[in-house]
Amino acid sequence: MAGIARSKSHFSSLRRRLPVQIGALLVFALLPLWLRFPRANPPPLFLPDLHVSYFVILLPLLWTVGAWIVLGLPGFAELRRDPIRRLWALGLLGLALWAHLSTSWAFMRELEPQVGQNAALQLSLSALFAVAVACAGPSARAVVTALVVSLFANSIITILQALNQGSIGLAALGEFTFAPNQPGVSVIQSGDLRWVRPMGLLPHANLLAGTLVIGLFAAASWLFAASHWRRWLGLLACGLGLWALLLTFSRGAWLGLAGGTFAVLPLLWPLMRQQAQRRWMAGAAMVAMVTGIAFYVAYQPLLAARVGEGTESLELRSISDRVVFADFAARSIVERPVLGVGIGNFPWRTSYYLVETSFDLRGDNVHHVLLAIWAELGMIGVALALLALIAGIEAALRRSPLPSTPLPHDEASLRNASVERGNANRAISHIQVARIMLLAGVFAFIIIGLIDHYPWTILHFQVAWWGSLALAGRVERASETV
Repeated sequence: MAGIARSKSHFSSLRRRLPVQIGALLVFALLPLWLRFPRANPPPLFLPDLHVSYFVILLPLLWTVGAWIVLGLPGFAELRRDPIRRLWALGLLGLALWAHLSTSWAFMRELEPQVGQNAALQLSLSALFAVAVACAGPSARAVVTALVVSLFANSIITILQALNQGSIGLAALGEFTFAPNQPGVSVIQSGDLRWVRPMGLLPHANLLAGTLVIGLFAAASWLFAASHWRRWLGLLACGLGLWALLLTFSRGAWLGLAGGTFAVLPLLWPLMRQQAQRRWMAGAAMVAMVTGIAFYVAYQPLLAARVGEGTESLELRSISDRVVFADFAARSIVERPVLGVGIGNFPWRTSYYLVETSFDLRGDNVHHVLLAIWAELGMIGVALALLALIAGIEAALRRSPLPSTPLPHDEASLRNASVERGNANRAISHIQVARIMLLAGVFAFIIIGLIDHYPWTILHFQVAWWGSLALAGRVERASETV
């Protein structure tokens, strides 16, 4: 009878959270999709007529947040009792609130008020989504599975676009039409060779690379799985995803992948001590090395141009433009150090700076997340963002230690070990490895944010960044998650 009562309690707890978890899994699966509803029609769900309101990914995001609120904020009381996670939530929600307040003093508040309203809305939705999944979201392993499935599809699309040197007819999924000689696309020039970078189902190759990075970390977690078929699939996904990532020629994403990997290696060391696991890691390293060598041989002239060798004007222009906008950010910070120019308003502020120069440029974001936050939300915004980030990482690190006892991996060892101990340790290791790999994605976005802006300015990556951090630091119970 006691067992039946516990089962009913577990089912009731899961049922209360299931709508939130289904919505969250859909959001993570749709991260590589830029698909939007037609602008000719009103935005869905009576949303304001803003740019962010037309994204398809917004529907499961709103479902997740709405379900969590309607169901009575499950898990929120537990979050409030944890001082570190409470600090993380206060920092993140405070940042969203400060962003909304900034629209009242924004640089373009009178001429273009929707600029700040749009940016504030998407940051607020991302923050609420992160808090919802921190309280009642799916398991890290379920999210990893969604990301791996997405990685397979995304990698195949990327490789086909690179081979075709243009779009491959997926307009129904939101694919942009592009070709090497089309104005406005991102290309690499090496002598007479003009090579267009694949974009997947996103508007830029760098955004595609960002989704591939978090997918690669998710696939890497499968290399630690108990079942051999999952390990082989993880190895295949890593090889395929790495090749696709290299084809984007995204320097920031490459650095992010390397930095995120090195950041979490100490957390994985307890598993690396096992001989069976070391063999799989050696196999993964071999796949990465062969993939890297093959890419270098096949694309050496383009790679040389991309890393800055020679005098290719496109690459030099890319670097010089970033320097210009970094200078503009510093100038804007000096002018308004405490309040900033308002969320989403920095590109407009740079447009006015550019009028005073002879540069052939349009207003744009600064390619540095910390400078972008400071320029738009001032010192208070920077403090809130750093509070949320540091507290979130601290919460994740507290949840990350792996079992100190060796964990069985092959079936023979499992049969010979204590069933309860083996199953418990194996379950703990899978949960922890999934969390660690989500945390690796967070570290990768931090590094990417040093040379690009999209973790701060694009809805999909705000959701991925803060959502991954929320899941990495949450308390998981098998009775409450899918």
